[in-house]
Amino acid sequence: MTAVIFTFVLLAWMTFAAACGVQQSGTTDTTNRAGETSGTRGGTLSYRITAPVTTLNYLMARDEPTVLATLFLMNDRLVTLDHKTLKYEPSLAQSYTTGPDGRTVDITLKEGLRFSDGHPLTTNDVAFTLTAAYDERTKSPVIRDSLLIDDKPIEAKVIDPLKMHLIFPEKVASVENYLENLAILPKHSLEADLNAGTLSESWKITADPQTVVTSGAFVMESVQAGERFTLKRNPHYWKKDPTGTQLPYLDQIVLEVITDSNNTAARLGEGTLDIADRIRSSDFAALKNSNGPTKAFDSGPGLNTDHMWFNLNPAKKSGEALDKSPKYSWFSNERFRHAIAHAVDRDSIASTTLQGLATPLYGFVPAGAKNWLNNDLPKIAYDLERARSLLTEAGFSQRDIGGKPALYDSAGNRVEFTMIVPAENEPRKLMAAVIQEDLAKLGIAMTVAPIDFQGLTERWTTSFDYDAVLLGLGVTAVDPSSFANLLLSSADVHQWHPKQAKPATEWEAKIDSLFAQQAQETDQAARKKTFDEIQMIMADKMPLIPIVSRHIIAGANPRIGNYSASSILPFSMWNADRLYIRN
Repeated sequence: MTAVIFTFVLLAWMTFAAACGVQQSGTTDTTNRAGETSGTRGGTLSYRITAPVTTLNYLMARDEPTVLATLFLMNDRLVTLDHKTLKYEPSLAQSYTTGPDGRTVDITLKEGLRFSDGHPLTTNDVAFTLTAAYDERTKSPVIRDSLLIDDKPIEAKVIDPLKMHLIFPEKVASVENYLENLAILPKHSLEADLNAGTLSESWKITADPQTVVTSGAFVMESVQAGERFTLKRNPHYWKKDPTGTQLPYLDQIVLEVITDSNNTAARLGEGTLDIADRIRSSDFAALKNSNGPTKAFDSGPGLNTDHMWFNLNPAKKSGEALDKSPKYSWFSNERFRHAIAHAVDRDSIASTTLQGLATPLYGFVPAGAKNWLNNDLPKIAYDLERARSLLTEAGFSQRDIGGKPALYDSAGNRVEFTMIVPAENEPRKLMAAVIQEDLAKLGIAMTVAPIDFQGLTERWTTSFDYDAVLLGLGVTAVDPSSFANLLLSSADVHQWHPKQAKPATEWEAKIDSLFAQQAQETDQAARKKTFDEIQMIMADKMPLIPIVSRHIIAGANPRIGNYSASSILPFSMWNADRLYIRN
């Protein structure tokens, strides 16, 4: 499980086209993608998720299973990414044209679009969705931030049911960042809740499925709390295949909550689970050498990271002060953070712990985002002597206690803390064990505490009751704007100290300024230079301690037609409307 950054992005060539006012258009999707075939309707696909879906309201999504269900499966967007070509294509939009000012976008919707209840989907619904996302009373935890430009909203002007203007408050590098993120919600179903200020309470996981209206390929059928989430075909979905068969092909998708990796491996081996993404390295090797019904797939380095961070919030939600504690003085010390970074043997984690299915990481940008990596970032060597030197400079000293090193601060406090890690994520638990051993060599007593993902998320996003976290982030495409919710000091996913009223440090204020600068820059070389500077600041201040970028590895049953593993969220489910059961 990982936290998710919701800003979606565009490849460089299309950014240039949009900036120059070139029209991007599309017609009804009746052509098969390369390598895909026309399938037959019917059947059920089972897919593993590691934690339950928490809401049916995509505006309130903040965890990956919920994003998968509400953003990618239940709802459709104005544009979407083809994971094979890595090019954006119109979806609900028939066409969109960005004006020369880089701010005004003319949108034309496809004709005949309908929600799952048969009600027409029009530009009024697009405008409503923007209004709902920005509503202060709704307090969308992540989506709102991803649709703001320098903390200002996009304005919608409806011309008629099919045509509208979106007016951006400033020039942006790529409007697709926002169009792809806008899953269209039904005004006729949710307007009363928005007006009453109760939209955040709408469509909870316990809602009657009949009341949940969607714009995507699937609708909710049932929920078995903590066990499975079942989706069924949307009878009014707009896509058809070349033979005229309405998509999706599948009758149902069952998202099965399987927290135990051993159970996942067993189910894949038995053929009772169709697809599981991000399986363990050992399970990948077993499937690769097996003659069983499930095959192994390696999509290469993904757009996910594994990193750790320390709690730099000045106080807990309860009001209890943190900034006067010994731990806060350690965690806020840059030398301490750099010492920890040098003490982690990320090369060993990548090559041995993860069996070569990972790449060592030296910054916050994942290895799969090759075009935007700053190759001048210093490689963080595994160097215990350098780590000890940094700790000495920071006022720490090492003592011998029973023949083992023990680290103390200048006030005589033993350096010990707890790192929480998602209990459902076996690779991260293995990484945590390695880090624990590495830090013990410096005399640091780190306890590893696996807790369920929802509890972990609550601690770092809401209560701020923790010492350190081993988690990561996932972005959905390769562009600097993908990192808005991580880098901006006011954002919910600014992990070490989220939701700051104003930047807590000068360097965070500098990143805010640079991020706004790159977001408007259409010259790709200049934009890359600005983003490189952001990466260098992050590497210098080290609020996140990078560890690895894992490969996206999966197990899938060959009975699933049109299966195409992807290294980008939502991984194997990116073309769920075209998956089918082979006869």
